[in-house]
Amino acid sequence: MRFRKTPTFLTLAITLVFALPAWAQQKSLTQDQVQALVRDGLGDETGAKAIEQRGIDFAPAEDFVQGLKAAGASEAFLNALRAAKPPGPVSAKKPINQVQIFALLVGQVPSHRVTMLIEQRGIDFEPTNDYLQEVRLAGGEDELMSALKSAKVTKPATIDPRAQARQAEVRRRVARGAALALKRRYAEAEQEYRAALLLNSQNSDIYASLAYVLGQQDKSDDAASAAREAVRLNPDNDHAHLYLGSALERKGDWDGAAAEFREALRLNPNNSLAHVVLGALFEFKGDWEGAIAEGREALRSDPNFAGAHYILGRALGHKGDVDGEIAEYREVLRLDPKDEDAHFYLGIALGEKGDVDGEITEERAALRLNPHNDKAQLLLGIALGNKGDVDGEIAEYREALRSNPNNDKAHGLLGEALGKKGDVDDAIAEYREALRLNPNNDTMHVSLGNALKGKGDRDGAVAEEREALRLNPNNKEAHYNLGIELAQKSDYDGAIVELREALRLDPNSALMHSTLGTVLGAKGDVRGALEEFRAAYMLDPKNATYKQLYERTLQEMNK
Repeated sequence: MRFRKTPTFLTLAITLVFALPAWAQQKSLTQDQVQALVRDGLGDETGAKAIEQRGIDFAPAEDFVQGLKAAGASEAFLNALRAAKPPGPVSAKKPINQVQIFALLVGQVPSHRVTMLIEQRGIDFEPTNDYLQEVRLAGGEDELMSALKSAKVTKPATIDPRAQARQAEVRRRVARGAALALKRRYAEAEQEYRAALLLNSQNSDIYASLAYVLGQQDKSDDAASAAREAVRLNPDNDHAHLYLGSALERKGDWDGAAAEFREALRLNPNNSLAHVVLGALFEFKGDWEGAIAEGREALRSDPNFAGAHYILGRALGHKGDVDGEIAEYREVLRLDPKDEDAHFYLGIALGEKGDVDGEITEERAALRLNPHNDKAQLLLGIALGNKGDVDGEIAEYREALRSNPNNDKAHGLLGEALGKKGDVDDAIAEYREALRLNPNNDTMHVSLGNALKGKGDRDGAVAEEREALRLNPNNKEAHYNLGIELAQKSDYDGAIVELREALRLDPNSALMHSTLGTVLGAKGDVRGALEEFRAAYMLDPKNATYKQLYERTLQEMNK
């Protein structure tokens, strides 16, 4: 059992990482960086995309271009390089205002990022002690507090006292909203942002913050409306585009979501957060190459971005690069040793590499951080079972069911483990509970059929195998088991049909060939039996039983 493919990860990625606005622009690619792209094997469409998004800070001479071509750069890469232009002079950025700081914090932008923006841009207000306390309650850390106290202050030329009083109330509402959002009290935060908008209905950042908390409440339509209003008021608000993309993703509009994420990147080509959410969307759609490219692009901008390591790790795992996947999860844990999900997914990857002890260690680490993680309890149980510790396996499945009594997988796995201990009655009870919770699980019907057969209830076993096949006609185990049961009832014709269907689905199963040979022999078809025994022997020539069956039947044919 694996938990790799989790569509909700896109929503998780968006929740955790996006909201950094265009203020954090980074430099265009240098000549050395372009050469490094080709040297690192990215002189293809991936590198071309990086050039298109980031631009270059030099005019490429033709001999430079030809040198890249000789080094392996593709035509797409070279064309992008020729088309790129060094950026023109950058206009001065406005200082950051009070509401913008809260908008960043409510979107879970780390304090050190906000600090960098303040150091680059300055602020347009004198931070009072009350304001600093509000920032602290909204998630601001010591580094941000120090940056605010020492920031360059550039106040507006004229200040309307009435507008200033109204803005102070807006700030208090936004500050409370940010503090409530930090505590995940999103409904209350929503009310604060709506109250702030009654006082200032033209503020794009407040609408963006409202879109965020609405999204956290799964109010996708309202979140999309708020984000669209934020975009209307300020089309250059890239984190508003990200929130809009998030809302569209929740509504199932993948193309619309991708368009918004790309617009955020057009506004800020080096926004690592936008690369991550676009990469998460690619992952959800099964475009692993796209997810890998976006994850790597995000890490080029911010090597310490845990969300980018997540995206890259998961995509590498889907592509079969488990070593690369493991390395990325370890990077997440280097950045945050208390990341529960990183321990969980690292455990899965280690298990796939055959490192069961490592898997056990990581799942236990995840459970220390969250003792009620039923998925981690399931994986720990599986790993303990693989080590031969059936009692420990059973204990973990029972813990998983204490955490989540409606986990049908836990009931099924507990049934399997109880069967190993010979407790068939309790195993049957667990399989039935799993099917009550998920009656369309064909594999669970097969497991229940096997348990019923162990109790001597062959009619019950046949009924379960037939139900499994009704749900999934391509379940080879159900065809095989049903064939055996029908043969036990002397229904050789029915048994042969089922066994041949099982072999159609798995033609390289020596066991199935041997079983079909036995049934054909019982029916009197010696030639057919010989063909199946020979197939079994050829597939597994070291199996003494298959060899004996083949030679004995051959002798019988030659009499």
